[in-house]
Amino acid sequence: MTKEEELYYNNYFDLFRSAGWLQLLEELEDRQSAYDIGYLSSEKDLYKVQGELSIIRMILNLEQFIEQGHESASTNV
Repeated sequence: MTKEEELYYNNYFDLFRSAGWLQLLEELEDRQSAYDIGYLSSEKDLYKVQGELSIIRMILNLEQFIEQGHESASTNV
């Protein structure tokens, strides 16, 4: 792993250990579970909610994605 890659992953690992990251995940999990598609009145509203949920899932899974990338980069040395 290059020094740049090491710094890249370490910056993320520092972020994931922060109280702010944990707070953000909690907020997003609450928001994700609060969606109720019963109130949607159009396809446009449905697509908007689908997009929002997709972004929330991406952020909630970011830590796992970064860990997998780090593991892969570490084993390819």
